[in-house]
Amino acid sequence: MKFSLERHALVICIAIASLALVWPSALKKVVQPIVQGAISTIGGGFFVFVNFILLALVLLCLSPLAKKKMGGEQAKIEFSTFGWLAMLFAAGMGSGLVFWGVAEPVIHSVEKPLKQGLYPDNIGASLALTMLNWGVHAWALYGAFGLLLGGVTKALSTTDDISAPALYALPTHLQQRLKPTVQSVIYLIAIVAIFFGVVGTIANASMLLHNGAQMTLTSMGFDIAESWIAVAVLLIITFIYFMSSQLGLHRGIQTLSIINIYLAFVMLVLVVLVVPIAPIVKTVLVALKDYAMLIVSGAWQLDSQLKDSKWANVWTYNYYFWWLAWGPFVGIFLARISRGRPLWQYILGVVFIPSLMSLVWFSVLGGSALALDGSSHASLISAVNEDYTKGVFIFFAELGGMGHILTWLSFFLLVVFVATSADSALLVIRQLCSTLSRKRSLLIWSLTMTLISLGLVVIADEKLNRNIAVIGALPFAFIFIWQVVGFIKALSKELLSEGDEKAPIE
Repeated sequence: MKFSLERHALVICIAIASLALVWPSALKKVVQPIVQGAISTIGGGFFVFVNFILLALVLLCLSPLAKKKMGGEQAKIEFSTFGWLAMLFAAGMGSGLVFWGVAEPVIHSVEKPLKQGLYPDNIGASLALTMLNWGVHAWALYGAFGLLLGGVTKALSTTDDISAPALYALPTHLQQRLKPTVQSVIYLIAIVAIFFGVVGTIANASMLLHNGAQMTLTSMGFDIAESWIAVAVLLIITFIYFMSSQLGLHRGIQTLSIINIYLAFVMLVLVVLVVPIAPIVKTVLVALKDYAMLIVSGAWQLDSQLKDSKWANVWTYNYYFWWLAWGPFVGIFLARISRGRPLWQYILGVVFIPSLMSLVWFSVLGGSALALDGSSHASLISAVNEDYTKGVFIFFAELGGMGHILTWLSFFLLVVFVATSADSALLVIRQLCSTLSRKRSLLIWSLTMTLISLGLVVIADEKLNRNIAVIGALPFAFIFIWQVVGFIKALSKELLSEGDEKAPIE
C-alpha cells in the first residue's frame, strides 16, 4: 500500500507542478477562484472551531490531565528544552516571520481593516491583527495535531499513524473493515496538503530572496538577470534541505534549527541597537492589549470587529488553512520530538512561548518600521504597499551601515529557515510513504518540490502562493475534525475506565 501511495501522491503533485511550468496562467485562472470560494464558504466556521481548539488546550493545560506525558507514561525526553523549542519554532513558521515581519503590520496599517472606534491606535491594531494570524490560534492548531498523534491515550498509542484518531471515531465493528481505505485516503490527502503547504512557503521565501538579492546586487553595481537570481536562490535552498535530510533529525534538523534561533536573536539585537527602544516597548504593550481584546471580542464572530468581512477570507481564514496544511507534518514532527514531556509543558512550549516570540519579532521589526516611517518620512509604507516582498529590505536600507549587515543576515536566516521547514516536511512525507531509507524517494520529492516552487516564483504572485498552499488543507479540514472526535472518544473512554478502577468496591 505504501509504495502505491507514494506513486499516487507523486502523480498528483507532479501533475500540478507540470501545469505550473507549462501553463502557469491556468493556476491563476482556475485554482485561485476555487480556493477563494471554498475559503469564503467554510472559513468563518473553521475560525470558530480553531477558537474551541485553543480554549480546550488552555483548559487541558490547567487540568489534572496536564501531568500525562506525550508518548505515554514510560516515554523519555530525547532533546534538550532549547533544542526542542528551536526545532518546533523553525519547523512551524520561521521563514514566514522573515517574509512578513515588516510587510504585514505595514499593510494592515494602510488598509486599517479593524473598526477604528474599537481599535484607535493604528500601530497596535495592525500588530494585533498580525498576531491573530500568527499567534496562539496558529500554534494551537499545531499543538492539537501533535496532541492527536502524541500517544497520550492507550488506544491511540501509535504516534506515527495519522489515520488512527479518525479510525477510532468510527463504530468498533467498522474500524478494521474500513482501515485500508480510510488510511489510504487520509495519508494521500495529508501528503498533498503537506507538499503544497511547504511549496507555497518556499515560493514566498524565494520571491523575497530574489527581490532582496536583486536590490542588494544592483546597489553594489552588479547587473545579473532576474531569472538567474531566482534559479540560484531555489538551488541553494534545495541543496541545503536535501543535504540536511540525509543527516537525519539530530545532526540535520536540530542543528539547522538551533542555528536559526541564534541568527534570529542576533538580528533582533542588532535592530534594537539602532532603533529607539521606547517605541518598541510601547508597541508591545499596546499590541498585547489590542490582541487580547481581539481574541475575546472577535473570537466567535470576527466579522463584528472588521469594517469589511471579506477581508478575513484573504488574510485570517487563508492563514488558518495554511497552518492546517502544515498541521499533519508539524503534528507528526511535534509528536516525535516531544516524547516524555508532560502535557502542561508541551502546551506552554508549543502554543504560548512561540506566540510570545512572534509578538516580540513583529513588534521589533514591524513596529520599528512604522515608527521610523512616521518620524523620518522614509516612504516605507508607500514602498511596501507597492511591493511588500521588498518590505524588510527597504526597512534595513534606512538603518545605514547596520542595515547592510542585517540584509545579508536576513538572507542567510531565511534560507536556513525555509530549508529547515522543507527538510522537516520531506522527513514526514517519506515517513508516511514508508520510504525513509530510499534515497531515490528523497531525490524525487526534492526535485518535484523545487520544480513547482520555480513555477510559482516565475508567476510571482504572493496571493496565488497562499492559495496553492491551502489546496490540500481544504479537504483535510474535515479529516482534522474527524480526528478530534476520535481523540475525544479515546480520552473519554480512558478516563471513565480509570474512574471505574479507582472506585471503591462495596
